[in-house]
Amino acid sequence: MSYRRDIEERIKFIKLYVEWLKKTPNEVWSAQQAEFINALLENAKNFPLSKEEYLKIKERVKKA
Repeated sequence: MSYRRDIEERIKFIKLYVEWLKKTPNEVWSAQQAEFINALLENAKNFPLSKEEYLKIKERVKKA
């Protein structure tokens, strides 16, 4: 895929999503967002590094 086509697809998706948000009741989309966020938080428990280990790695990369 080309870079330009990727950008165009992303913009098209964003526009479709904005339209969906405008016509969807807050209760519906906010429930979906909550479900998504909760899934991310639950999955984070399976991450193999502790917060401290992750931050050390990030700091090393930043210095490199």
